[in-house]
Amino acid sequence: MKEDRVITLLGVLTGISGLLACSVGKWIMGGIMLLLAFAIFMNRGGGKFNDRSIYEKVIKTDLSIDELFAAIKDMDTPLGRAWIAVHKGFAGDSIIFGPNRYKDCVVISRKKGDLDVKHITMVDNIIRGKADEYRFSDFIDAKETEVTPMRYSYFAAFKLASVMMIRDLTRLIEKLDADKNAAVPESIGTFSFYYHNSTEGFFRDAAGDDILVVRNSYHPFEAKVFDTDGNEMASVVPRAYNAKDIVTDSAGFDMYADGELFGDISRTNMNGADAFIAKTEAGEFTVRIIPANRRANMSFNYVIEKDGVEKAVIGGSPNILFDTVGRCQNDVILSYDDDYLVFYAVMEVFIMTLNKRFLK
Repeated sequence: MKEDRVITLLGVLTGISGLLACSVGKWIMGGIMLLLAFAIFMNRGGGKFNDRSIYEKVIKTDLSIDELFAAIKDMDTPLGRAWIAVHKGFAGDSIIFGPNRYKDCVVISRKKGDLDVKHITMVDNIIRGKADEYRFSDFIDAKETEVTPMRYSYFAAFKLASVMMIRDLTRLIEKLDADKNAAVPESIGTFSFYYHNSTEGFFRDAAGDDILVVRNSYHPFEAKVFDTDGNEMASVVPRAYNAKDIVTDSAGFDMYADGELFGDISRTNMNGADAFIAKTEAGEFTVRIIPANRRANMSFNYVIEKDGVEKAVIGGSPNILFDTVGRCQNDVILSYDDDYLVFYAVMEVFIMTLNKRFLK
């Protein structure tokens, strides 16, 4: 929240400076300052703080930390179950999820009339007793660990899972605020992990096993998924190209499964954000973009829904340089339901292929 206020203040001061420059006839400088102020506010985002931030949410509620902890203490999450400690930035006890080996924590604290839910990695700010010291004993030392696509993907997956947790916890707290007897799920955000990078061509699981083989390129366009024996399982084919042989998104795409037409994909816009609608023989899926996760260097992130139920999250990174395989795109998939794994894979490789146009 402090960072958000600093960015807002910077934008306001830049705008005022621009207006003052214009008032004394320095039109060029004033114009530059006003454009910079506009860029700052565009980068910050609009709406309330909760709309802008994916790493921290503020909820106005009378729920105490003790009441909330009693309700959610047995709930499973990607960062384990909740426990109680003190965070240096807040008065009183906080509810802590984590840390994991990458130091990811989600912390819920009381702040005046609000509950503050935030993602942190500065674990030294958590004051804990000796009984909880074991939670802080198995961190990965990034300086001593070779960064491979798989290791980076696992790191990125938990950054993505953490911000999804914040969103889900916020919704749950709001529900409990309205009704303290509201049902609490057994788990939120627990996932099966998969990843794919553009160099090695395999869709792998958390153990590093090859689950599927993928092949993609933007020019000529290709987005295909095979089983490990080389049999094609799914593909997406553009319906039209322009005069320069570049895909025309507005014409839509056909999806094939086992060589047969399986459905169609259309690009659309939902609440001002990029999205796809996939109408298939397995039902209708919505694939909509969510905010970039800068802490994991993931700028192409999508939630996959079927009948209003979230089934998976795709997190896509731009080109990253690895010592082991060179420069490549790196995607992670958080699967909440493995029944549609091939669909997630073909949508991931399809979206990765489309985004190659931005990665010259």
